[in-house]
Amino acid sequence: MRTKRTEARLLAYELFYDRTGKLVTERSKSDITALKDYLSKEEYITLEVVMREATAKLDKIHNEIEAHLNGRLMS
Repeated sequence: MRTKRTEARLLAYELFYDRTGKLVTERSKSDITALKDYLSKEEYITLEVVMREATAKLDKIHNEIEAHLNGRLMS
C-alpha cells in the first residue's frame, strides 16, 4: 500500500568522502514551480526567497571548502 507523502526535500547539501581519499560536495535543488498551484501566492513567494537565499549560502560554503582544499593541495 502506498502512502501519500506530506513532505519533500527541496534543497540538500552533502559531503562525500570515498575510500580513495576523494572529497566531493553535492548540492541538489528541486524545481518548486510545480508547487505553485498548491500554495498561496504569499507562501510561494516566500518559498522562492528562501530557496534563493539558501542556495546562495550553500554555494558560498561550497566555494570556501573548495578554496581550503585547493590551498591544502598546493602546500
